[in-house]
Amino acid sequence: NVLACVRRGVNVLQLNLHQGLAAFQDQSFDVVLQIDTLQHLRNAEVMLRETARVGRIGIIAFPNFAHWPNRLSVARGRMPVTRRMPYQWYDTPNIRVGTFKDFEALARKNGLQILDAFGLQDGRVVRWLPNARASTAVFKLQRA
Repeated sequence: NVLACVRRGVNVLQLNLHQGLAAFQDQSFDVVLQIDTLQHLRNAEVMLRETARVGRIGIIAFPNFAHWPNRLSVARGRMPVTRRMPYQWYDTPNIRVGTFKDFEALARKNGLQILDAFGLQDGRVVRWLPNARASTAVFKLQRA
């Protein structure tokens, strides 16, 4: 899993997240992006706090398991297989699933302030009922 950090300008660093971010001081970066990473990490909560520590702003995006087609699939007794989550339950690289609402609670638990939150569906921003209507959850946050 890779974390991309952008310093003032266009420099980008890619790191193995399982090795941590201890090499960076607090607020070393203007923006830290975690796009489709949290669901793959064993240390997701630690990495979320580290993202907020080393970046002035953190942008987190992940598949929203509460999207209505996923709910329907589970109600029918099957794990969802969608364009956003194209794997069968037994061969997925995801080690966890989360929802828009789950992340709001996780951010609060870890003392993070959500500056903006919305869903994405087919390239469109979803602000009304994103937990049910969007396949991707996106959060902009900082330390409180």
